[in-house]
Amino acid sequence: MKIHKLTHANIKPYGYIIDKGCVKDNGKGNKFGILLKVKSDGWRIGYLIVRSSTIARVEYHDSLETFEPVSGRVIIALATYKNPEKLKVFLLDKPIVLKKFIWHDVAVVSKRAELKIFENREVDSNYKYLKNIVKM
Repeated sequence: MKIHKLTHANIKPYGYIIDKGCVKDNGKGNKFGILLKVKSDGWRIGYLIVRSSTIARVEYHDSLETFEPVSGRVIIALATYKNPEKLKVFLLDKPIVLKKFIWHDVAVVSKRAELKIFENREVDSNYKYLKNIVKM
């Protein structure tokens, strides 16, 4: 399966790249920008250690969710709600925010990878086993 580069254009159907694009920077002093605002009953922070090099199942949540690479090399497979089998695979080399109800899972390209994850404090999840397993 082809691994795509994360760009603002090709991640748009699934979510957003977390980067300085939301900051209005005139080159002077510290600047702060907001990527998006969401009302929430709270968030939780998770840490995921990834060792699997295959994706046999995808999931989606009723929450926005960040995937922020910490170490190692990892891919993320993404699909829209209506087409869970039509996965697009990206090298997760920068932090992203997934929209709600986006099918997803991760697999390592290196021996091991670590990710930081933010999501709603309470999350409903749904799972689907794939007909075509993604192998790295």
